[in-house]
Amino acid sequence: MKIHPYLQDPNAVAVLRFSVSEQPAWEDFRQAGRLALAAQGIELEGEKAVLKPNVTSGERFGDPDTGITTHPAFVQGMIEHLQSHGVKRGGITIAEDPRNSDDNAPRHWRATGFDRVAELTGAKLHSPTTYTAVRRAVPNGLAHASLNVSRLAVAPDAVLFNVPKLKTHNLAITTLGMKNLMGLVVARERHFCAQAWGEMPTEARAERRPRYEWLEPAMHARWQEGLARRLVDTARVLHPALNVIEGIVGREGTGFQRGRNRSLGLVVAGINLAAVDSLASWLMGFDPQQLVFLRLAAEAGLGPNRVEALKVYTVQDGALQPCADPAALRIDPPFRVISGVKGEQIDPFQLSAQAIPGGSDPILNSPKF
Repeated sequence: MKIHPYLQDPNAVAVLRFSVSEQPAWEDFRQAGRLALAAQGIELEGEKAVLKPNVTSGERFGDPDTGITTHPAFVQGMIEHLQSHGVKRGGITIAEDPRNSDDNAPRHWRATGFDRVAELTGAKLHSPTTYTAVRRAVPNGLAHASLNVSRLAVAPDAVLFNVPKLKTHNLAITTLGMKNLMGLVVARERHFCAQAWGEMPTEARAERRPRYEWLEPAMHARWQEGLARRLVDTARVLHPALNVIEGIVGREGTGFQRGRNRSLGLVVAGINLAAVDSLASWLMGFDPQQLVFLRLAAEAGLGPNRVEALKVYTVQDGALQPCADPAALRIDPPFRVISGVKGEQIDPFQLSAQAIPGGSDPILNSPKF
């Protein structure tokens, strides 16, 4: 894969802005996807491409405009750019599990929008199963000795594009590139939040009251650490060539049903997973050095979580240029997360969740999510 010389540095992160309305249309997302790769100078040299969007439970939501999943039109735009810039003919796959159920049953992808993208572009839709996965050892694993991951995502002749959604999450606080890789792990092994919950003290696991009545911030941080160890392990096995966070519309709240969408016209991209997640989290209003998963990622040598260590680039006069004032790019007002801890302030934003049919709220339901 070829990329702009500036972005070959692992500490480099591109922040791209697009003018969009309060409710961007399909074409807005599509054009942003094309232009985001063009601005970074992305070209393939006959390789296959595997694109990993966030479509978790997308079949259940049945609406690409929920703000919960990566917008399919953004991925369509990326595919169209790759098809005119060197990808192997017929060699594009969209890899994700849009159902998130513990079985190998075929996923139908209906109403996710990605079925439409596949029809328009010829891209293949792939959901990892035990039959299409390969077990890989985790170097210096923190929670896993090995992980069963999509064979396509680690194929030597494929370029992996990690395309998460810009949003908050009740446990991870921000859910971006590192957490998005979970969807490439076979379903029976990837319920990392539940696995981390299983390591919590017995009295916590036995508690039946709603979490916001008893879950102290320190206990929540302990739960976060269990998830973070697993995210680090996953990042040691799966190595995206490029991480492209779709924030054309971002979502704040739990990361699921409770929350609201924010039209931002924002894309954050780079080759280093930790660097991209750190800058995106900072732009959202969080301190990446205080986010547990990014602290563990930095300690594991996966990349920096200090904004001062990053080289930020934006498009100026049609060309990628160093950003003189990264702080001016921060989102105002900052994103708000609903973590469900005891004492968390409840305000009208938290009480007036957007109605998403079939949506699941991990604060009220199982920690599996």
